[in-house]
Amino acid sequence: MSSVAAEAGGKGHANKRQLNHPAADAAAVPLPLGAPVPPFQATAAVSGRVITQSDVKGNGVLVVHGAKTADAAKDVSKAVRTKWPKTTDVFLASIVDLRSFAGIWKRVAEAQVKSTYEKLAAKATEAGLDAKEQVLICPDWDGAISQALGVAEPDKEAAAIVVKAGKVVAVATGKDIAQQVMAALG
Repeated sequence: MSSVAAEAGGKGHANKRQLNHPAADAAAVPLPLGAPVPPFQATAAVSGRVITQSDVKGNGVLVVHGAKTADAAKDVSKAVRTKWPKTTDVFLASIVDLRSFAGIWKRVAEAQVKSTYEKLAAKATEAGLDAKEQVLICPDWDGAISQALGVAEPDKEAAAIVVKAGKVVAVATGKDIAQQVMAALG
């Protein structure tokens, strides 16, 4: 299923299609369009860079996904970075909900995140870009960031929160998530 929350201009009327999250987690409430990005803090794997809602004050995309929906982040990243290679043009971060990886499995997840970071960092460096700025994979071990960003079950369906001028303009999901993000960014 594909859906996008996007607001179309009209004379005082909004045409909205809002992403419906499963009711499994009542704490996750879909983000209202036009609202600022809610407060959150995440630490990027390997680089240790701390990101917050302040990092998304201009144009940006926060892809919230789980281990099973990581392809959505890859697709969005490829589409966005093809058109806007620099984070100064469009900020992009991947928030990986890893709450299902408890105990001994946490080490496995940490190793996978590190391996993914190293591959992407090598590509960024080859392209002459700063990997610490370009590769932002932020583990969300307790699901608190996913909740704050209104994504109830990112391991079932990823969501990309699209921001312009610090305001949420779309929440994209589904198989064509990258195309939805690109359309929302313009």
